[in-house]
Order: sequence, then C-alpha cells, then structure tokens
Amino acid sequence: MYLEQMIKENPGINLTVNAGELLEFGQSIAAQTAKTVLEKNHEKVYTRNEVIEKFKICSATLWRWDKMRLIESKKIGNRVFYPESEIKRLTSLKGGDK
Repeated sequence: MYLEQMIKENPGINLTVNAGELLEFGQSIAAQTAKTVLEKNHEKVYTRNEVIEKFKICSATLWRWDKMRLIESKKIGNRVFYPESEIKRLTSLKGGDK
C-alpha cells in the first residue's frame, strides 16, 4: 500500500489524506493485526481471497460453504480468516490439490 510505505520511509512526515485513503489504511492495519493475533496460536490462517485462489472457487461458493458450516472461519471485525487445519481438511476431502 502506498500510504503505508510512505509512512515507513518518512516517519516524521505530515500528511493530508482523504477519507478513502484513511479508511483503506485503517482496514489494512486491522487485517494485519487480526492475522497476527490469529497466527499467535501457531497456526497459519488464510484470507478469503487466499482460500478462493487455493480452491479455484468463486466468492459465492466460499460464502455458501461458510453458511453451510462446511468450513470453519474466524471473524475479527469485518475480516474473515480460515485456519490452516480447515484448509488441509477440505483439501483431503477433495482428494488433494487441483
């Protein structure tokens, strides 16, 4: 993210940002924090996009799996994460990676 990189490279800089940029920055920090907290259990977690990419499915399919409780998810705020154990379980049910 451009704003995050600018802050890291110039920690003493004063910035003027619009609301959209500030919201995006806040969501990025929240996602990083949530992922770090979940991974402190020594288990990797995956984002929705990572699961969608791994199983080559659409977001509607993942949403349906979640609602049918075919996959366990962890929610922090408006972010959803999937534990690696769930990914491995689904992979074994599907007969391995595609």
